[in-house]
Amino acid sequence: MKAFLVAAACGIVLTLSGCSGQVGGTARGLFIGYVTDKTEEEVVAKVGKPETVETQPNTLRWTYKKKTFDPDNQSLIDEETILIFQKDASGKFKVVQVIFG
Repeated sequence: MKAFLVAAACGIVLTLSGCSGQVGGTARGLFIGYVTDKTEEEVVAKVGKPETVETQPNTLRWTYKKKTFDPDNQSLIDEETILIFQKDASGKFKVVQVIFG
């Protein structure tokens, strides 16, 4: 019985170590929850600074590289994750759309 428990424990450890490190970044659904309707400061605090920023009068476009993955597609990492900010009624930019690519 002791040998069986040791073998089972080893199997669990090997299984878990084999799974670690395969997925990097944040799942799409979680990422959307982190950023939707959030200000620039809130987004940076939660997911970090973007790789690039494009500014227009009423719109911002932030691009992150390899920040998210698609759990419904073999956890493939997204090359880009784009956040679209627009000004709300108070004049603050908030995320209104997330695009995965």
